[in-house]
Amino acid sequence: MTVLDHIPGLRGTGAHRGKSGLELQRALADAETKVARLTAGIDQISAERNTAERRADQAAIDLGIAQEEIRQLEAAIRLRDEQIADLQRKVDVGVKAEHIIAQTQELPAVPEAAVRPVPLHEAPFATSNPARLPAWAERD
Repeated sequence: MTVLDHIPGLRGTGAHRGKSGLELQRALADAETKVARLTAGIDQISAERNTAERRADQAAIDLGIAQEEIRQLEAAIRLRDEQIADLQRKVDVGVKAEHIIAQTQELPAVPEAAVRPVPLHEAPFATSNPARLPAWAERD
């Protein structure tokens, strides 16, 4: 017995024995099955990638919409803050003006006699002559 007898696929004469047709058909069927499984896996992964891309695109659109809404809300808040500040300045100016007016224009003391009602016959415009008309009522 030689060393070549212990190597699978070789015969003692050193000749190479090829695979039989049945072995080749099995190998081909196994390879076709493996290719079919890999193709199905690729299709599944491609479908998942496409779904993920659609979701990412929709998320990007939603993000853009949300950012635009945030910009609009921030602009509305800035406008509201400006209006509040403007109104606050106006109120401050009004309060200061009232304070200055109150300090500079004291009310004159009104005698109590001027406050009480005067009877008609004692009124300064009253007259005992009913034919006499006041100056403001003179006929033209």
